[in-house]
Amino acid sequence: MAQDRIECAYNLYASNEHMLFLCTGGFGSHFNTTVHPHAFYAKQTLIQKGAKEEDFLPFILSTNTYEDFKISKDIIEKESPDMLFVITSDFHIERVKLLHSRILNYPHVIFLPAKSNLSKEELLPLIEHERNAIRDIKNNRYQY
Repeated sequence: MAQDRIECAYNLYASNEHMLFLCTGGFGSHFNTTVHPHAFYAKQTLIQKGAKEEDFLPFILSTNTYEDFKISKDIIEKESPDMLFVITSDFHIERVKLLHSRILNYPHVIFLPAKSNLSKEELLPLIEHERNAIRDIKNNRYQY
C-alpha cells in the first residue's frame, strides 16, 4: 500500500515544479514495527526515485489518519501552499476526506487516490474497516 502511494506521489512530483513532500507515519503495530519511522522509508524511496532532499518538510510521526491531519495542521498552515495534494490509498479516500473536513479543512485541496494493488481477499477487511470508521465519524463516535 505504501509503495502505491509513493508511486502516485512521485508521479505528481515529477511533473510539478516547487512541490514539497510532507511524509507521515511513525511507528505502530498495525503498520510499522521497524527501526525507523514510516515517513523515513517513504522519503528514502522518493529520493531513490529522484526527489531532492530539499523538497521534504519535517516528518509527521503519526500513528493514524486522525493524527496525520492533527499534527500536520500547523505545518500546512505555516507553509500555506497554493494547493495541498493529499495522497492516500483508494479504499481510504472517503475517510480521509471526512477527517480533513473536520480537522484541517484546508481551502485548496485535491485528494488523490493511489490505486491499490492488493488482492480482493486483502482488500475486503480493509474496506470493512473503512466502512465502520466512516460510520463512526458520521455518528460522532470515532475513536481518536
